[in-house]
Amino acid sequence: MIFKQKNPNYDTLFFLIITRLCLWLKAIEPDFSYSATDLIRSAEGLLRWTNYKKQRAVVVWSPPITNSLKWNVDGSSLGKPGPSGIGGVLRNHNGILLGIFSMSAGILDSNVAELKAVVKAIELSATNCQLHHKHIIIESDSANVIRWMNNPYNRPWLHQILFSSIQRLASCFGSITFTHSFRESNHMADHMAKQGVFRNTKFVAWL
Repeated sequence: MIFKQKNPNYDTLFFLIITRLCLWLKAIEPDFSYSATDLIRSAEGLLRWTNYKKQRAVVVWSPPITNSLKWNVDGSSLGKPGPSGIGGVLRNHNGILLGIFSMSAGILDSNVAELKAVVKAIELSATNCQLHHKHIIIESDSANVIRWMNNPYNRPWLHQILFSSIQRLASCFGSITFTHSFRESNHMADHMAKQGVFRNTKFVAWL
């Protein structure tokens, strides 16, 4: 290889190859944050990022057990706090979509938006008599909210009204389980929540 009639040394050529590799990775993976200098200094960062992508790439939505129903819910906020939206999708053990919602939640931070998405899913389920006495699973990608729901002693008192509403409505169902999911398996609810930020009217549909 010749550059301007000069033969580049090994170090220069290696740096050009690594630079091209970084530009290529950033083009197809926006979350790749390493520069050519970072990789030349140590390849450990690239290995960690590669392993992380492999682990997260296999995450998919999992159906509930037979005769159970699963809500996937999410909240989206454009600030801390900022305009927020909530959304959710209800599916059965065959993955068939049964219900969906998307709406604005006002000016909130992300944690409260996530919590309000959980509340709304339970409220909507309570209004549908066909869901009464069913086993309901509420799945969210918010580790904080799921931790609050599964540990009453860890709940912030500031949101006690929301937690009380959940406890009051829980008696409508056979049982309610709260589980955490990764964002990759929650993309439908995430999409509905992001739409909700800009909605002027509530969208709710039973299918």
